[in-house]
Amino acid sequence: MGAKNELKNPTDFGERSFPAALVLVTNACNLDCSHCFVYRDDNPNSPRDKMDDANMLHQLRQLRDKHGIKSMLFMGGEPMIRKDLVFEAMELFEQCSIVTNGTYGIPSVPGHLVTVSLDGPEEPNDAIRGEGVFQKVKDAIHDRELGDGTSVMLQMVLTRQNEAHLEDFVEQVKDWPVTGLAFTFYVPTRNDESPLFWRDLKERDRVVERLMALKRKHPNLIKSNIETLEMMMSDICMESIGENGEKCLLRNVLPLYMGDEGSFERTFCCYGNDVDCERCGAYMVFNQAHHLAQGDLGHLPISGGSI
Repeated sequence: MGAKNELKNPTDFGERSFPAALVLVTNACNLDCSHCFVYRDDNPNSPRDKMDDANMLHQLRQLRDKHGIKSMLFMGGEPMIRKDLVFEAMELFEQCSIVTNGTYGIPSVPGHLVTVSLDGPEEPNDAIRGEGVFQKVKDAIHDRELGDGTSVMLQMVLTRQNEAHLEDFVEQVKDWPVTGLAFTFYVPTRNDESPLFWRDLKERDRVVERLMALKRKHPNLIKSNIETLEMMMSDICMESIGENGEKCLLRNVLPLYMGDEGSFERTFCCYGNDVDCERCGAYMVFNQAHHLAQGDLGHLPISGGSI
């Protein structure tokens, strides 16, 4: 076996257990979404698929056994660019989910979750994700094999730029053949100067309240918990995070970014290295805190589609 094909052992992430993990199976993507956290400057994002399929499967298997990983979230980039690898890797874990932009079709993975990203009705979504993306995703959702056992969620990342379209988005997609709708909020970096986030979290509170109103109107369609959303309000949100993420239960998830020389790197959190914890809008952070408060210690959702 030549040096190029030699199997390399994974990075040493210590001895602790990680019941849930996520893996960026590729840094390549066919879209360039304005709010994407993967390609931030401080993240290990420059390599492009320097880990071949055999090495990635080998390292995922070793990390699973060492850290007790049972749940894996596959993302990218766009993970369906390496769909054969994803399907093979899914066999290694008890529970799997895929986050995809939907432009390569909706994968059939019975018993698992596929979260498809859309960020509003057609015009605002395409301003964020690219021209024609909304219609392409709509066609893929309607053309998929219904009843195959795959749970399919639509997920919208709410930002200050697209929050005006929240209600219109729900109205447009409410009759699509999906399991439900999930929502999360933009997670800024510490020195973020973009127009995507709310400088005053009290402004974000109004969007959270609108989402709670939609949940009451569409209780089965929208999968967000009212109790979780209440924990995101500005007067109490830091109780679930801490100024520097010291209370964040998402730290119990192992994020595997693709680093240099064919090995994984672990970022500070799933959203990267330079996140602003005080303005965190990740729904799953607060959802884990909610389940912990309810005594559900075994609940470790790693996708916005989890409730």
